[in-house]
Amino acid sequence: MSDLRAEVVERLRRVKGPDLEGNIVDLGLVSDVLVKDGRVYFSITVPAARAEELEPLRGAAEKVVKEIEGVAGVVAVLTAEAAPGQASRPAQAQSRPAQANAAPAGNGREHARVAEARAHGAAGDAAHRAPAGTPARQTQGVPGVKHVVAVASGKGGVGKSTVAVNLALGFQAIGLKTGIMDADIYGPSQPRLLGIVGKPAETDGNKLLPMEAYGLKSMSMGYMVDEGTPIVWRGPMVVSALNQMLREVLWGDLDVLVIDMPPGTGDVQLTIAQQVPLAGAVIVSTPQDLALIDARKGLAMFKKVSVPLLGIVENMSYFIAPDTGKRYDIFGHGGARIEAEKLGVPFLGEVPLTIEVRETSDNGRPVTATAPESPSAEAFREIAAKAWAELEKAAGRGMQPPRLDIVHGGEALRVSFATKDEHELAAEFLRVMSPSAEVQGHSKDQRVTVAGKKNVKIRELRGIGNYAVRIVFDDGHDTGLFTWSYLHLLSLQKEKRWAEYLADLKAKGLSR
Repeated sequence: MSDLRAEVVERLRRVKGPDLEGNIVDLGLVSDVLVKDGRVYFSITVPAARAEELEPLRGAAEKVVKEIEGVAGVVAVLTAEAAPGQASRPAQAQSRPAQANAAPAGNGREHARVAEARAHGAAGDAAHRAPAGTPARQTQGVPGVKHVVAVASGKGGVGKSTVAVNLALGFQAIGLKTGIMDADIYGPSQPRLLGIVGKPAETDGNKLLPMEAYGLKSMSMGYMVDEGTPIVWRGPMVVSALNQMLREVLWGDLDVLVIDMPPGTGDVQLTIAQQVPLAGAVIVSTPQDLALIDARKGLAMFKKVSVPLLGIVENMSYFIAPDTGKRYDIFGHGGARIEAEKLGVPFLGEVPLTIEVRETSDNGRPVTATAPESPSAEAFREIAAKAWAELEKAAGRGMQPPRLDIVHGGEALRVSFATKDEHELAAEFLRVMSPSAEVQGHSKDQRVTVAGKKNVKIRELRGIGNYAVRIVFDDGHDTGLFTWSYLHLLSLQKEKRWAEYLADLKAKGLSR
């Protein structure tokens, strides 16, 4: 035990226990004292019914530790004991001085927030279980986040995390501010998929700053523990960690926060669905019957807690041999579409099984960001556009398809919305604001500024369902997917965005 940790434990012995009997260390009420970069984290276990009454005890413990020289900050939390008869630690505190000195579980290199989450959840299931008679869902919003979307699967091995990160990048590609939270505590994948290393920074207000790659804000337990370190936690600890990642991270203003859910439909998944303010859920499955059986369970779970179902994605839908071009339906084909039709749930699309997706995922270079012209990236953008349309519909803001007319010999697009407002958008403006062009830059600082398009014209419009249009330009560009909401946004912000574009051209020494 480090000298500072030993001094912290010794100082905490000055704090009297509940009812002024003994001290909180020798009564075994202090657990998981962690010191990292001069900051001290610990929890104090108290009876749940007396948590509010014993708040001064927590304050006193925090105060005596803050007085230690070399301590930069203190986070002390109260955790509640389970009620008698529930599986948890016993209600009567016993002398456990060794526990107060214990180092954190694992290899001792975990992030401070990992220990804090474990401390919050150590009290057992009772601390997180809703009392009898409460509504099925009691959620609290996430500051700055407009919509939270879960990406789930009934079982592992269907490529859910790969779909989740590319769906998030697909949302970004259609003009939405997007983040992703990795809720798979036991097997976090987002650090590897996004190629992010390092640990998140902390603000003065004790909030975490999300990591970022390809313009996508991200948070994962994988940033706070070593990749090879197993996390062996009970359900309440997992839920506590997820709540911290959701609400104690400065996400900023986001249109969509994608949550990469743990696979399965157990207690942790159900608790997330009940406690997180989900605007909708996307289910990922492969085509074969075995996967679809589990996908049905995922659909049933979200229906049970009244989360809108945005649709089903069929991943690994088929394989095209790169040498011969021959198609193989390795896992069958079309099973998810048939299941969606049976259940009356939207079918969002199918994603092929390709070597490109596997290689880019393993290398931390997701295909939607790094190969935006590829068929796989196109599939993910279309899935994102359709999911967004379903999300808007679920929120009661679904837009009717506008009337689109190519005018002035292809030099502009006239957009007539159902609300009677009409706008003309120049072909050059649409070309340089193409969602595909936006995602190629990955972030605002690195974004590609498309130049030399003064004389570009619109050649053709290709409708995508009733939610988007693909605009084909005469320079060959046709991968931009313009949703109705994105067209509406461009119409409203035309002057502002055009001025910013001209300023970018000037700053980079480019011309129209």
